[in-house]
Amino acid sequence: MIKLLRSQVYKMFHNSIFWICMVLTIMSVFFYSGFESMKAETIANGMSLSKYYSILFQNYSTGLPVLIFCVVFASDDFSYGTVHYYISKGIPRAQYYLSKMMTCALAATIYVSMAGISGSIISQILWNNLNEISYINLGQLFFFFLSQILLHISYAGFLVFTCFLFRNSVTTSVVNMFLLIFGFLILHKIEEVIWHTYVISVYWPVAMFQRVQVLTVADWFPVVAGIFAIYGLILTFLGILITKKRDIK
Repeated sequence: MIKLLRSQVYKMFHNSIFWICMVLTIMSVFFYSGFESMKAETIANGMSLSKYYSILFQNYSTGLPVLIFCVVFASDDFSYGTVHYYISKGIPRAQYYLSKMMTCALAATIYVSMAGISGSIISQILWNNLNEISYINLGQLFFFFLSQILLHISYAGFLVFTCFLFRNSVTTSVVNMFLLIFGFLILHKIEEVIWHTYVISVYWPVAMFQRVQVLTVADWFPVVAGIFAIYGLILTFLGILITKKRDIK
């Protein structure tokens, strides 16, 4: 398993899509920060560091790069037929699935970290507010970024699951792009029509990218843990079962 995982990580770092998505993450943070800096309220009052961090992961600045990389990386072996090579070598399907999942989780973690680093630099340039970090509760800041990492890993788990479910990069891309944009709205409509007493839309990872904020992270962390359990653990287990049962064509 370790050798397989090492080979997948090697492929990730030598995959041009990984680096393109890295650049996309940084550019998204840059343009969104520039857009925020032009708002009248921001011009008048500036931007506190805690508020900036709280809006850092809005507008798909990291969600879209995670989607693109995970779909390409997890679907490529099906598209080019190299999945047969791994299976013919006697590699257990569960290990193959986990190697893809863990590599995509690593990529998601790197993108979140890069967004945090580049965002901090841009925030300092635009608002000279990095000195405010000494006034922010470090526990809140730690759990905020931990929450974002767990949410993005959960989203990566969902993406890998759909890749192994559809086994077609075009279909997987279309479905996941649609869900990235309209997933929260669909779940919200289901709440209104069927389950009036249940809130299920908050358990969509992409929706929580925006809801989790530095000052209120303690309120949302149980939901984040629940999302990670659903998408990062349970869905991965189901993905492994499906991969074991279905024929590799």
